[in-house]
Amino acid sequence: MELRSIPEELAGGRYDVQAESVGFVFPLHYLSLPMQVEEFLERLTFKESPYIFAIATCGVPYWGIPFLDMNEILSKKGRQLHGAWFLRLVSNYLPYRDTAAQWRINIRAWFAERKLQSIAEAVKGREHHETWQLLRNMCRRYHDKWRERQKKVDENFSCDKVKCTSCGLCERICPKGNILRPEGKPVWQHNCVECLGCLHVCPVEAIDYGGVTKGRRRYRHKDIAVKDLLHDFRGQR
Repeated sequence: MELRSIPEELAGGRYDVQAESVGFVFPLHYLSLPMQVEEFLERLTFKESPYIFAIATCGVPYWGIPFLDMNEILSKKGRQLHGAWFLRLVSNYLPYRDTAAQWRINIRAWFAERKLQSIAEAVKGREHHETWQLLRNMCRRYHDKWRERQKKVDENFSCDKVKCTSCGLCERICPKGNILRPEGKPVWQHNCVECLGCLHVCPVEAIDYGGVTKGRRRYRHKDIAVKDLLHDFRGQR
């Protein structure tokens, strides 16, 4: 099994896939695909006819159309999604609500681990699996509305320059290379996908989204180290 990072594949211009089985794992974003996942799928070339599956992590399952949109892109390439699953974890969208209590996080992680085991068995057996995607028209309008204002979303970010230690983690975690630090502090470049990675990774919580995230608990899965989330696009700009 080979694991690849979609932002790094995009930055490196690597769009060919040759494998018997190909999986895509991504967070549900405004009820559909993250922009970088959509871009990667649009550019992707399949060298074989693989079993294709996808897992969308989310705070609330079944509300969204990621697999519908994914199949629309794949159909243009003569391919289809064979297996699709929502995996409920923890919502990290702090502008909407605070991070869940630790006991709730632990319970969801326990259930997610067991669901992953069943997904793994289904993938191993090349099983076909569909899932609910509720309120499709509403989800489409919601996602499209976000796309219309996407170039302005990072205007909501701010950095407390007193707290900031100029560690550079915010720059390196951004999947779009959207953060520069000309004087050591983050400056957003208006191509944000609103993943909130910069906000959650800051070790001193110097970054906020508007005023609503102040005091809200940052989140990272306990089994994921910071180094596993970082990119380095500086040589590719």
